[in-house]
Amino acid sequence: MSANVPIVRQVSWPAVLIISLVLAGFIAISVFFFQKHGIIIGIAFFWALAVLLNQTIPTSHNKGMKAIKRKDFKVALEYFKQSADFFTKYAWVDKYRAITFLSASKMYYREIALCNIAFCYTQTMEAEKAKSTYEEILKEYPDNGIAYYALNSINTFSKKSD
Repeated sequence: MSANVPIVRQVSWPAVLIISLVLAGFIAISVFFFQKHGIIIGIAFFWALAVLLNQTIPTSHNKGMKAIKRKDFKVALEYFKQSADFFTKYAWVDKYRAITFLSASKMYYREIALCNIAFCYTQTMEAEKAKSTYEEILKEYPDNGIAYYALNSINTFSKKSD
């Protein structure tokens, strides 16, 4: 992937703890039923479930990330809009993502989708839409550093071009 396409991964340590407990539960159950090979079976089952959940729940998000990597920002934009809609409709899936799809992401997936939408707007030269999207993000997620710094950049560059 090109260095000029930023990817930010922030980890929620409480989510890592929850996921670790889920893994420990799978191992404990597997050891109980399969004794000798229980640890390996528990880890394999956990890994398979994690892959399955991460491929099936955030499908629009995953497709959007693939489109960004191809630098197809208009296609990515549509996928991220679908992702934002999904995680708006099913907010509980996003809120409990450490359990629902074993994600240790610190940011909500809806929040990530909105940041990606704004990023795609900047890449398609739609600065006003990007700006309003970043402002929307900061209203809903005031601690979002990505939106804060991106909005500052947009404001700085728009002042210089005036």
